[in-house]
Amino acid sequence: MWRRSLLDASRDDTRTQHGNSQRYFKPLMFLLAVLAACVAGANIPSGYAYASDTGAPAAMTVPAANPLRTPPTRDGEKIPVQVALQVINLSDINEVAQRFRVVAYLRAEWKDPRLAFTPEAAWETFRVYRPDEVWTPHFDFANGVVPHSASDVTLRVFPDGTVRYYERSSAELSNSFHLRRFPFDRQRLEILIHPPIGEAELVNLVSTAGGPSMSVEQRVYSSLAEWAIVGIGVSAEQIPTFGADTTSQMRFTIETQRKYSFYLWKMFLPLLLMVILSWTVFWIDTSQLLSQVRVSVRTILAVIMFALAISRHLPKVPYLTLIDVFFLACYVFVFITAIELTMVNVADRSKNDRLGISIRRFSRIVLPVLFVITNLLMIAVYAGPRH
Repeated sequence: MWRRSLLDASRDDTRTQHGNSQRYFKPLMFLLAVLAACVAGANIPSGYAYASDTGAPAAMTVPAANPLRTPPTRDGEKIPVQVALQVINLSDINEVAQRFRVVAYLRAEWKDPRLAFTPEAAWETFRVYRPDEVWTPHFDFANGVVPHSASDVTLRVFPDGTVRYYERSSAELSNSFHLRRFPFDRQRLEILIHPPIGEAELVNLVSTAGGPSMSVEQRVYSSLAEWAIVGIGVSAEQIPTFGADTTSQMRFTIETQRKYSFYLWKMFLPLLLMVILSWTVFWIDTSQLLSQVRVSVRTILAVIMFALAISRHLPKVPYLTLIDVFFLACYVFVFITAIELTMVNVADRSKNDRLGISIRRFSRIVLPVLFVITNLLMIAVYAGPRH
C-alpha cells in the first residue's frame, strides 16, 4: 500500500511540474519570437522593406523627380534673366584694404511657361513658391572677398509664367581705388554679378527693360560721413571663362566723391600755417641767433609730430598721393628755412654783413613764391587724367 501511495504522489508531482512548465512556456516563446523579429528588422539592408505577404525584401518607393526643378530651356538657348539692384546700405569703404561692404536687394525676372496659370479669383494676381519648389538661377558676386549671404528670398509667379525673384544680399567686395588725388579723389565702387560657371551655358543676364537696373536708397546718401554719391550706372557684358567660352556679367557701379573738408581744415591749413611760421625768422634781426634757431627747430619738430599724428587717416599706398606731395613740400621748405638761417649766421661770423642781408632779403620773397609755384604745379600734375 505504501508503495502505491508513494507512486501516486510521484505522479502528482510530475503532473504539477508539467503544468507549471506549460504555463511559462508560451510567454517565453512569445518573447523569443518578438526578440527574433527585432533582430531581423535591424539586419534589413538600407533602402529595403519586407513585403507583408512573403517576408522577402522589396525596394522602397523613391519619389519622382520634380520636373519644375529643371531649367526651362528651349533648343539649348540661354534663359534671359533681367537683373536689378537696389542698394540699401553702403558702409566700411576701406581704401587701405581696397574693400567695401554693401547690403542690397537683388531682383531677377525670367519666364517659365510651365508655371503659367489661370487666376481662380480677381485677387489672385500672383502665386508664391518656395525656392526649393521651382528652378531658380544662382548669382555669384565676382569680386566678393567671401561668398555673399542671401536672406529673405521670395518667389512670385504671375499668370503669364513670369517669375520674379527677390533676395537680400550682404557682401564684402574688393575694389580698385585710385588715390593719386587723395583727398580730392573720386572713386568708382563696382559690384560684379554673374552666374556660376555651372550655369554659364543656361543663363544670360541682361538689364531690366523699361526701368532702372540700379538704385540707391536716400538714407545711403546721409549715412556716408566721408563720401557723397554722385552717380550710379549698370552695364551688361560678356567675360571669358574656360577656353573660348564666355558668360554674361552685370557690372553695377556707384560713383562716389570724397568729402575733403576734414582734410582741408585739419591737415592742409595747419601745415600751411607751420610753413608760414617758419618764415617769420626772415624778419628777426640776424643778431638774435637763438630766437631764430628756436623758431626753426620747433617748426620742424611740429611738422614731424603732426605727420605722425595724422598718419592713421592717410591711405598706405606704394605711390605718392596729392597730400603726400604737399607734406614733402612742407618738409622741404621748412628745411630750406633752416639752411637759410645757417647761411646768414655763417656770413655774420665771417664779418660779411652785406652778404647775410642780401640772402635774407632774397629769401623773404623767393621762398614764398617758390612754395606757391610748387603747389600750383602739384595741382596741375595731379588734376590730370586718372591713372
